Amino acid sequence: MKSIAELEIEKQLIERLTSGESQWTYRQELRTEEQLWENFFAKLEQNNLPALKDQLLTEQEKEQIKNQLNFVNYYEAAKWLAGENGIAKVQVQREDARLGTIRLSVIWRDNVAGGKSSYEIVHQVERDKAYPMDPNRRLDVTLLINGLPMIHIELKSRQEPFLNAFRQIQKYDKEGKFRGIYSSLQMFVVSNVIDTRYIAAAKENKLNAQFLTKWVDSQNQPVTDLFAFVEQVLSIPRAHQMVMQYSVIDDVRKALILLRPYQVHAIEAVRE
Repeated sequence: MKSIAELEIEKQLIERLTSGESQWTYRQELRTEEQLWENFFAKLEQNNLPALKDQLLTEQEKEQIKNQLNFVNYYEAAKWLAGENGIAKVQVQREDARLGTIRLSVIWRDNVAGGKSSYEIVHQVERDKAYPMDPNRRLDVTLLINGLPMIHIELKSRQEPFLNAFRQIQKYDKEGKFRGIYSSLQMFVVSNVIDTRYIAAAKENKLNAQFLTKWVDSQNQPVTDLFAFVEQVLSIPRAHQMVMQYSVIDDVRKALILLRPYQVHAIEAVRE
């Protein structure tokens, strides 16, 4: 069971993510894979009404899409997210043959995207065991973009080392908890409130604690406090940019690499 202290930190984190001019919406009611898929399809249909020609997706068509989005690893998810001209799409063979095959837009690299991007927070999502020996789990806090899990945050209390949160993520991956709709994850964040790090999503056997990155601000000052990290890294548009623009696909190692803070600041300085 989660300690009271950890649940309190989760609550504070969600409050911080949703306060001020935040575009994050807390979706307390989304607690299962099925509910997450329903939410995803609602967004997908809403963003693709012209292509759907008023014929909403059938159950069989939704299964086609689920299969496309059940990635074998995070690298494959990253390649899909890179998209065509900055738009990640899915292809659907319509059940009604007269409607042919269509391509639906899922996520836009450009965060503004004419208001088509939605940002939501879920927590304590139930993940059933993939293997008989493993326990069922509840995941801490996950950030969704257009209904797909993109950033997962694992928390520990101040009394525990932040590396315990990292080991928890390794364990979850090994147990198959990041399959299905969770296979689109691109970034992990681990924190015990006073020490916070981020890392590109990778399979448990390739997740190396040496690659945990500490954020620094534009003045090169370390940002280790969880809530300061939230303000600087997980606010919109930067959270969107971290997973959609500030990442590199390493085809040799078949891995995803997230840029380090100084690289992000350099890009933003050039943009300014």
